[in-house]
Amino acid sequence: MSARFFLAGFAVLAVSVGCAAQAPATRAPEALYLAVEVQEHGHTVAQPKVVGFEGRNITVERRQPDAPNADYRLVLMPREEGQGYGVKLDLQLPSGRRLGHIGLLHGEERRITLGADIELKVMLMRVDSPEFKALVQRAPRLRRPTI
Repeated sequence: MSARFFLAGFAVLAVSVGCAAQAPATRAPEALYLAVEVQEHGHTVAQPKVVGFEGRNITVERRQPDAPNADYRLVLMPREEGQGYGVKLDLQLPSGRRLGHIGLLHGEERRITLGADIELKVMLMRVDSPEFKALVQRAPRLRRPTI
């Protein structure tokens, strides 16, 4: 009888461990740096550089003071895809709205054409990476004027 309880208890334990091993691990969303250059008819109209989180929308908008409409509005939606990231792009310009999707690896820079007249250059880096830290250290810093 005790052997039967032992085997039944062992079976329950084995099933519990197996189920726990298959449960998805929850992790905090990864911080990402995205640099985007937007060109319309060959002229640069936007160059936002943003930090956001994988799995969350990042919205960038430029509007002149007291202007009824924005010069541009860009929504980036980065998601982990395989070994890299997929970024959905939703770009609103005075000339109209453009949608797109681009796949990027960490540190990769790629171009995407949205329609006949819009081209975006997109670069993505993980914020916790040595490459991003080197980029931040290399960036020029504004000096305070001496009095």
